[in-house]
Amino acid sequence: MFGMKICKSMFLTLTAIIAVGVFSTSTSAQEVDAKVLLEQMSKEIAGLDSFIVYGDAYADARLDAGQIIEHSSQVTLRLRREPGSIRITNRNAENTKEIYFNDGSLSVYSTNDNFYAQTDIPKGVESMLDFAVNEVGIDAPLLDFVSANVADGLLQDADEVRYLDTSLIRGEIFHHIGIRSQDLDVQIWIASEGRPLPGKLVITSKWEGGSPRFVAFFKWDTDPAFPSDLFRFEPPDGAVAVEFLLDNLQ
Repeated sequence: MFGMKICKSMFLTLTAIIAVGVFSTSTSAQEVDAKVLLEQMSKEIAGLDSFIVYGDAYADARLDAGQIIEHSSQVTLRLRREPGSIRITNRNAENTKEIYFNDGSLSVYSTNDNFYAQTDIPKGVESMLDFAVNEVGIDAPLLDFVSANVADGLLQDADEVRYLDTSLIRGEIFHHIGIRSQDLDVQIWIASEGRPLPGKLVITSKWEGGSPRFVAFFKWDTDPAFPSDLFRFEPPDGAVAVEFLLDNLQ
């Protein structure tokens, strides 16, 4: 019982400290325009001729018994705007999946199954992105940051956009923004110093059981040196060509 009283006391103290921190900065938060920050971030990303984004991603899933568990993966996105090339690598403990956009071709490869699929797509980053998402049905981590106007995508169905003050994430200070829509709650953290690039993203599905979340932490390289063959897919020995199936692209 004594231990329980101490734990309860510590919990109440921590709650009070957190509450003071939140409410004491509410005035300054009201003075910052969240949409302006999103536009600044969007312009910064669009102005990068090439970049690499390294992401640690965590996605909730529900077991048959109802328990919510978390799947983790490491995602790397490499982009070169001219002539228009993208490579996304998604790794977990069992498998690595690669997606290549290059010179009018889309290729998807899975190391675990050793199969690949290819199809022709329009050239240019924006055309590739539109075709891959809307025609092929690809849903790949970090792909939202490829667009020349990331802010438009984030705000397209937004019912509410709020500035939620600053947060300390892995030793750096970020502006915290919340975006609400009918189906999703989105939180994004934008660096408060240096380039206004995102450092964390959280997407919560509001109407699914348990409100599953996708969480990703980002690290940016804005001046990468790419090998000449980085974006060209060559099927490994023994790899089997298959037709595109949406279940293989998730």
